[in-house]
Amino acid sequence: MISTSLTKLTISHLRGAVGSFELSFEKGKKLTIIYGENGTGKSTICDALEFLGKGKIGSLDNRGLGSKTTRYWSSVNKEPSDISVVLDAAGVECRAVMDKNNVIADPPDARPRVEVLRRSQILALLEAAPADRYAAISRFIDVSPIETAENALRALIKDLNVVSNDAATRISENLETIDQFWQTAGSPGAHALGWAETETQRNSSANDPELDALRTLQTAYGQLTSYPARIAKAEDAVLLAEEAAAAAEQQVQSSMSTAATDAAELVALLQAARSYLGVHQNPEVCPVCERPEGSQDLDERLNQRLQAFAMVQQAQSVQSGAADRLQRAIQQRDIILEQLAQDVANFGQACTQFAWSPDIALPDTQPPASATDLAVWLAATEALPDRWNAAESTRQDHRQFLTTLKSALNTYNENLQSQAELNTLLPNLQRALEIVEEERKAFIDAILSQIADEVGRLYEAVHPGEGLNKIRLELDAAKRASLDIATSFAGQSGPPQAYFSQSHLDTLGLCVFLALANLDTPANTILVLDDVLASVDEPHVDRLISMLYDESLKFRHCIITTHYGPWRHKLRWGWLKNNQCQFVELSRWSTTSGISVIRSVPEVERLQALLADPAPDLQAISSKAGVILEAALDFLTQLYECSVPRKPEPRYTLGELLPSVKSKLRKNLRVEVQEIGTDKLPVYKVVYLEPVLNELERIMQTRNVMGAHFNAISFDLHDADALLFGQKVLELIEALVDPVAGWPRNGKSGSYWANASETRRLHPLKQPA
Repeated sequence: MISTSLTKLTISHLRGAVGSFELSFEKGKKLTIIYGENGTGKSTICDALEFLGKGKIGSLDNRGLGSKTTRYWSSVNKEPSDISVVLDAAGVECRAVMDKNNVIADPPDARPRVEVLRRSQILALLEAAPADRYAAISRFIDVSPIETAENALRALIKDLNVVSNDAATRISENLETIDQFWQTAGSPGAHALGWAETETQRNSSANDPELDALRTLQTAYGQLTSYPARIAKAEDAVLLAEEAAAAAEQQVQSSMSTAATDAAELVALLQAARSYLGVHQNPEVCPVCERPEGSQDLDERLNQRLQAFAMVQQAQSVQSGAADRLQRAIQQRDIILEQLAQDVANFGQACTQFAWSPDIALPDTQPPASATDLAVWLAATEALPDRWNAAESTRQDHRQFLTTLKSALNTYNENLQSQAELNTLLPNLQRALEIVEEERKAFIDAILSQIADEVGRLYEAVHPGEGLNKIRLELDAAKRASLDIATSFAGQSGPPQAYFSQSHLDTLGLCVFLALANLDTPANTILVLDDVLASVDEPHVDRLISMLYDESLKFRHCIITTHYGPWRHKLRWGWLKNNQCQFVELSRWSTTSGISVIRSVPEVERLQALLADPAPDLQAISSKAGVILEAALDFLTQLYECSVPRKPEPRYTLGELLPSVKSKLRKNLRVEVQEIGTDKLPVYKVVYLEPVLNELERIMQTRNVMGAHFNAISFDLHDADALLFGQKVLELIEALVDPVAGWPRNGKSGSYWANASETRRLHPLKQPA
């Protein structure tokens, strides 16, 4: 953001700027006072700066025009797109124009920072609701990230308190569970926790080898239980196979008894004959013996003989199959018996491979290898598997018990440790929260105190010694984002609206605004005060102007508009620090020319110019000199508390003011005027005021104008006296007043009155007795 000094402001077609209006700023002067009667365009200049800096025109707000006032921004017969505001700051220009309903500043980084206070806004902060007051200062005390962290910490504490309560509940539940285990175990030891600690030190897997061995024993016994049935089945299979083999043998014997001994060769011969007959059917003679006898049924008889031999072959085949089955049945029985022998051995090994606990019962004898004996043995030991299962369940239960007990004890210890940690952590977190709250409140209170002190300082500068500068800004602890303003009056505390006059409230509102503006990079800020001095009375206006001048030096530039007439007159006859501020006077506004400027030259400069004219206007010289002489005499009589006649209105003539400066005082009146010597060091030249005052009194007595006002002197003095009158008044005022440092009003030296730079030292400090 650019913070160089201002050079020129150009306003085109905005509000009262009918054409193009230029306001040039004097170099080296950070305070510009714009004077004008109502309707001359003062607010348009303020609107232009707000338009440029903030993209809005606040003077139209709250006037019943609705929320969108952009259609009223342009001057008569112009469109918003015609508006242009250009600020030249030491050669760097920033232009603001309208783009639809938006204000565009180019270049954006040259856009000035502008704060505007209008008459209508002065009481807004004082009379607004507490929440609206807070909004006005919130940017200076914005601690939302801290508040977010604070709320997160507060939520964490709340959550951890819940966790702590839950942990306490779980600890109670864990203790109850452990106590129940302890009671179930017969309440051994002094207390449940000690017993649980001892029990959980045991190895829950200590019984695992015995459990494995017990399972092996059960499996081996289970294998034996199937053998009686299996062996009986195998024996039955062998018996059946033997019976089948015997029947097949008998069948073969029976079939073979009807067959010849050379049955095999005969079967071959018969089959060959049958093949021959199949080709030569119904032969007449036997193909073997060649006899005709018996040849007719030869084929039938061959078939019968062959069928007899086929039955023998079939019986032999059945015999062979029965023999194979018998052999396989015997083999299967032998395999089962071999397996029985192996499983008997396995069972014996299972019984002897582990050193069993006393509660594990074993059979008195090893199982026999025969089916009959084994069945007897199994019947005698049939109760053992149930006892073994019970032993296994007991060990499993104990293992589970230890696991559960250990889990309960671990949970108890974890919750106990968690609660112990929380008992340590929570107070620390609570203290951390208190510290954050205290620091946040201290920070905010410090800012509010800083603002309140600054408001009090500014207010005291305008109303010294009135006891109304004890301003307090306080956040309402019961409400979020709520700001109260309070003061003290006659021992009573309350809102300033209850005790302050309208003028005092106006001053207070202005001081609050200035204090806030001072907090926010004032060196980069153009401060605009639009007609804020209307209700300030005469005794306070000089101090207010002085305060505003001093504060303006902190800002990039300060622009004050006013229609306050006495201020204009004070500037004109030199009572204000006129060379430390720029005074601009606006002329009457018109629809053709819009805003225009009158050059406002102080009366001293006007008198100098009139006296330097080769053809002097003596009437004008007398009139201007009379204005300045009244101001000088008014200054001296007030400074030295000279006696003047009491009047209903404090408007005195020269004949009343000049004689009140008595001879004793006149003889001692002298001014040390600072000059720069040849060595460029300051030196003082003494100017005695008695000769000048005496000469002025002589002129007025000679011409009998002692009772005249300055506006009448111009008609009563002769030409030579008028010129001399003007010269002597100029001599008097140039001795009294430095055109830059002003009037000698400061008596802090203790021996003389001086201006700010001590370029004028007025003696004496007090009127001689």
